[in-house]
Amino acid sequence: MKIREDLMISGNKFPNFERPDQDGMIRTLEDLMRGWPTVLVFWRGAY
Repeated sequence: MKIREDLMISGNKFPNFERPDQDGMIRTLEDLMRGWPTVLVFWRGAY
């Protein structure tokens, strides 16, 4: 999977997306951040 070059520039915004939370409710990245500085980390889960 190739990383988009425009995502690797410091200060650029990550695209908004939706995912279900632990209760199955759809949440957007924008809703979770609510204007706060955010570090977004992805991992595979199990290695």
